[in-house]
Amino acid sequence: MAEVSEMRLRGPYGLLPDSQSLVKLLCEPLELFFMNRMAFCTRINAMSLCCAFMAAMVTPYCLGANKPTIPGEEIDQSVIAALPHQGAANPKVISHIDLTELFGTLTQWTFVAVQEGGQSPTELEDHGPIHVCLVKASHADCSESFYQQTGKEDPWFDTPYHLIASSVVYAGQNQSSPLLFVQLCGAEGFNGNCGIATALYRYDRGADRFTRVFLNLTGRNNNEVTRFVASGALQGNVIVDYPTENAPYTYWIEVYRAEKSGQYVRVLRYRGRTGYGDGNPLAVADSEMPEILSRLGSWKPGDALPIPAHLPRGCSRLYMRQREEWCK
Repeated sequence: MAEVSEMRLRGPYGLLPDSQSLVKLLCEPLELFFMNRMAFCTRINAMSLCCAFMAAMVTPYCLGANKPTIPGEEIDQSVIAALPHQGAANPKVISHIDLTELFGTLTQWTFVAVQEGGQSPTELEDHGPIHVCLVKASHADCSESFYQQTGKEDPWFDTPYHLIASSVVYAGQNQSSPLLFVQLCGAEGFNGNCGIATALYRYDRGADRFTRVFLNLTGRNNNEVTRFVASGALQGNVIVDYPTENAPYTYWIEVYRAEKSGQYVRVLRYRGRTGYGDGNPLAVADSEMPEILSRLGSWKPGDALPIPAHLPRGCSRLYMRQREEWCK
């Protein structure tokens, strides 16, 4: 039997462990089965059904074991060649994530972000826009739109200029249910503000493609935050907070959760108790966490207070004050 590469063993149900012994265990009996199938599977009807099932389950792994991998440099070059603007000045890859093993994809998939050189139209940036691309094998799709059109006079406002974050996050425990997390910022205005777009993508195995399941837009200057919850009772949820438009100036709190389809929908919205500039060192989502959990049925007064993933420096004690969690 031809040698099987243990780093490239793949099938329609994900990756097998990187073990040559397991490869031999699965593939060699399969070869023997095909060589002797006429003598073996005609003995007992039930046994023939078992053989057919084993062949259907194992053959994709063995036949796809030697599938070649496209080098990262070649993928980056294919992305640069696919940029929608011809003659982009000094394009530079600023993020490259191989999604293949992390998501157990059927085809090699890669996330690539490219920063153009040059000058932005506002003259407040020292570089051009960012292109976000999902690459299937070496075929790049850089057509993702993150901002609603604001008019032809200000095209840079709805164009990403800064990559804040790009990573793989997990909606389930033990690193299960992976999602691609992307956060971008548009061109900065004269007041330093920019539009922050936050997106999540899940892998659709049936279609062998990545689908955007969440998109949210906020500003930056008023403590707006879009947070993916990476652990705890709300793992996999997204919490968004942004200031209210009128007094008393607090924050609107929104929670988004994935449906069975994988698409995120809003499951909670309320006017929070955290005051704008009230001196609480905790982030808004952390100060509102007891109230959020209470409204979702996961916390009640008297329970232990939720501990933020990142406590402010010098925080020695957590306590409740007017239904808001504080740090002292």
